[in-house]
Amino acid sequence: MELRQARLAILAIVFAVAGCAQLPAQQNTASSKEVVPARQAPSQLSSATNQLDQLSGAARADTALAWAQYYLTHERVEDAGELLDRVGNGNLDQTQRYNWLRLRAQAWLASQHPDRALALLDQYSGTTSGFDAQRRAGLNLLRADALYLDGQMMASLEERVAVDPLLGSGDQSYNRKLTWETLMALPLQTLEENSANASGDLRGWLELAQLYRDPQANLDGQINQLQDWRSRWPNHPAAEQLPGMVNAMQTAARERPSHVAVLLPESGPLAGAAQAIRDGLMTGYYSARDAGNSTPELRFYDVSGGDPQAVYQRAVTEGAEFVIGPLAKDNVAALAAMGTPPVTTLALNYLDQNSENAPLFQFGLAPEDEARQAARQALREGHRYAGVLYPETEWGLRISQAFMTEWQQGGGQIAAQNTFSDDSIGESVKALMGQARSHQSQQGYGGGGGEYEPHVGQDMSFVFLVANPNEGRQIKPALNFHYARYLPVYSTSYIYDGTPAPRRDQDLDGVRFLDMPWVLYTDSRLHQRAAETWPEGHGRYTRLFAMGVDAYRLQARLSMLRHLPDSRLPGITGNLHLNGARLVRESNWAVFRHGEPTPLPQISGASGTDELE
Repeated sequence: MELRQARLAILAIVFAVAGCAQLPAQQNTASSKEVVPARQAPSQLSSATNQLDQLSGAARADTALAWAQYYLTHERVEDAGELLDRVGNGNLDQTQRYNWLRLRAQAWLASQHPDRALALLDQYSGTTSGFDAQRRAGLNLLRADALYLDGQMMASLEERVAVDPLLGSGDQSYNRKLTWETLMALPLQTLEENSANASGDLRGWLELAQLYRDPQANLDGQINQLQDWRSRWPNHPAAEQLPGMVNAMQTAARERPSHVAVLLPESGPLAGAAQAIRDGLMTGYYSARDAGNSTPELRFYDVSGGDPQAVYQRAVTEGAEFVIGPLAKDNVAALAAMGTPPVTTLALNYLDQNSENAPLFQFGLAPEDEARQAARQALREGHRYAGVLYPETEWGLRISQAFMTEWQQGGGQIAAQNTFSDDSIGESVKALMGQARSHQSQQGYGGGGGEYEPHVGQDMSFVFLVANPNEGRQIKPALNFHYARYLPVYSTSYIYDGTPAPRRDQDLDGVRFLDMPWVLYTDSRLHQRAAETWPEGHGRYTRLFAMGVDAYRLQARLSMLRHLPDSRLPGITGNLHLNGARLVRESNWAVFRHGEPTPLPQISGASGTDELE
């Protein structure tokens, strides 16, 4: 499970808890008969408020709380908040105060406002001392969820570890699951820095996460470290039931290949790309070998001009237990046409979009994955109407279509879309904003001149942009010129060439984009090794170099992803998981500030950064 799913798990638990928890029955009072059971609330909010106005005292508070719980259970978050706000400043007894605080915090979380939930819980922290231990623990768990959704992942982790011993078994299981997901999302540098100063169970969690996420670790070394960890932490919460991903390492160690064949072209149009991948593979190989870890035999086969099927058969005949490649899409299709391969095969390109059931595994840097991830992110942030701007090319259409399909399947709508060419950028942006203002006017407000004010959930509140750096440097200023300075712009890694250029890229300030950890975090030991070996770097192929490093790691760890549903492998190209036969990459978010890409730990629940050490 990656951060997106973990975040959805938090929101799901909000509604589940609201549905399961029962408000305590009011003690015998003169007005107790007026209290409405929790699951019976008026269908119309106006009716509910009118009825509440006719009640007073404890009956009014209990009824409002019961109905708010009902609305929250049925995902009517705004209606629940309205009722809770009506009684929040009233004279509530201790039980009512606890239920009000719990439900109001849950409503803020469900409405995507973790900052308000935190402010609320902090505001009333002085009044919770009278609650019993179980209630205080429940509120602390809510605070951990709010910190997580607010992007304060280390603070959330500390809160979860502290509250864990006080929770019941059900909440404890949920809490430990989210503890592990938070550890998977934290940058490795953050893990290392905090591990050195942490103590108690928190240090045990941090050390276990470091063990699993080390990008250069060998499986044997990881298993030995795991055994050492268990001997040092026999009573640790994670030792009672190790995360599935950690257990899967032992299976992967038994199934890893000893002979790996690599099918890459040595000449032709893909030779440069293939060389970068080869360098990445060898970097992974030598990093493992120099650390004293066991490594498979790597044997390279040239598929420049020969029959890829014949080259593949020769590699298998010569003892290959795992095949990496080929790279060219037509070569991948040729191998797929052979049916189920005799050994596990990791192609370095994708077949068509619906190739989850292909006979061979596929790994690549598909920009469509980034487009779909951007759509999911925007939906999670509450956006409902998108603008789409893309180049008038087959490639631009393909990426924009990936975004729009994912967007519309998630319930979003397209408020405006337009294409552009090199000589039509200004007019294309003007036309796009014209459509946006027209849509805003149709909603019954705005649509005039002046600065465009996007309303999340009501009109075009962001733009998904498909553009290269040169195009982006023209488009963002054009949006500013057409009074859309504050309109959020999301893009893919295509908008950044991988090399900081502050003077040129300052025109991109404010643009959020997706990219891989290898590009966004450049101070790891692996970067140092690569710089020493290839001082000139890999230029426009730098992302393919990272792909080669991850391909080397996958030859030993693909079985982990195969055998453990929803498992993730933190890689330097992103967080990797399997969708059938396709490896899907969850990238990291960054934003241009002062012309430089600045990694974002989280954007309202975005995929977390997975920094290298």
